[in-house]
Amino acid sequence: MALLQAPRFRSHRGKGRLLSLLCGLTLMGCSSAPQLPNLIYLAIGTKADQTIDAEMVEEFRYRLSLLSDGYQQINPATHFQFALYSTEKITAAMRRRNQAGLGPDLMFVNGDTARRLLEQGLVDPFPLTPELANLFNAEDLKRMRTGNGAMAGLPILIQTQVACFNRKRLPNPPTNVEELLGASAQGHNIGLSVDLVSLFWTAGSVGALNALNRAAVGSPINPEERRSIVNWLAWLQNAANQRRVTFYGNASSTLQEFSAGRLDWIPCSSMDLPRLRKSLGPALGVTSLPSGPGGSASPVNRLKVLALGRSSSQPGRKRALTFSRFSVNPLVQRGLTLGSQTVLPANRFVQIPVQSSRTLAAMVDSQRAGERSATMVSLLENDNPRIAATQSLIAQLVFGEVSPLAATDRMIRLFERQR
Repeated sequence: MALLQAPRFRSHRGKGRLLSLLCGLTLMGCSSAPQLPNLIYLAIGTKADQTIDAEMVEEFRYRLSLLSDGYQQINPATHFQFALYSTEKITAAMRRRNQAGLGPDLMFVNGDTARRLLEQGLVDPFPLTPELANLFNAEDLKRMRTGNGAMAGLPILIQTQVACFNRKRLPNPPTNVEELLGASAQGHNIGLSVDLVSLFWTAGSVGALNALNRAAVGSPINPEERRSIVNWLAWLQNAANQRRVTFYGNASSTLQEFSAGRLDWIPCSSMDLPRLRKSLGPALGVTSLPSGPGGSASPVNRLKVLALGRSSSQPGRKRALTFSRFSVNPLVQRGLTLGSQTVLPANRFVQIPVQSSRTLAAMVDSQRAGERSATMVSLLENDNPRIAATQSLIAQLVFGEVSPLAATDRMIRLFERQR
């Protein structure tokens, strides 16, 4: 099911009466709901490989309550309602709702999704003032601009890639890629995915990141850079040949196996941590992705942004902008981070107490390491056809259907054709 409607939410006091009141409402523009003039409707994008169910709705309700509860302290007459949409179906859904004048006031989605929606005329550009722009890293703002310079959305949070491990089975998680394969040789089950976004962190550890960044922008590859790509692909194939290293078709399958206790170590998204905490409890460990001879890992981190829906009334748009600006307040951003332990603030001035939490320390480490991947991340976020082709090539590599040398040549030609 692509959509599961969720009622508005506010502080826990009186929540049952409020949920009963709104459970029958459907997502619509504020202009269609005069009986609730201070209602903000949000459409929230979820990962394509996730099932939208009651547990996910409750999870998102809690995450957004970290924002809404504080906002309602200042604006008690404002209420919220949200609906969840799979990322792969959200474009078509918003097109239908906009045509009917029933679009949301705000959309909480990945940065690449917001940019795609703006390019297709399904959201409005976000009016970024100089004061707001100063709150964010320049690279994050660059990722949110379309070709004509319009802002697709306001950065709110950063979703990071980290390593998850089972403390009971693997008390000392690997800190580099050699130790990772060593752990598998000692009997620990390691899970990886052929999904390029999930796997790309290994390129930095093994030393191929600079070469891949150059290839991504169409620069010629010299012999040394070519060797670094060969070494990376050889490492992947060697990992696949280890008896206790399993490559899965997607990150979701890897996560399910780890959650079920059949894997001891996986790369994971920080957004997956709430469900893993429920299934593994205190056995869940979180740490940085392993480094290697090429340096630190190169995780792919995602921006979560608020984009402006096109069907708001004038008062609804004003509320949407006020709520968006409230969401990047330093105190609010810090509260979101500490309250969820799953995301980092997009506001660059917020200090994170990494000494208080190994999870937060790993996420901050991932954020810093991910800056090296900026060139490839912009490619991964643009639905570029090279990504699907590269992912297919990696799948052939790990299953032994192509050698690292041949795969390197094909990968380079693949990028050259896109210049």
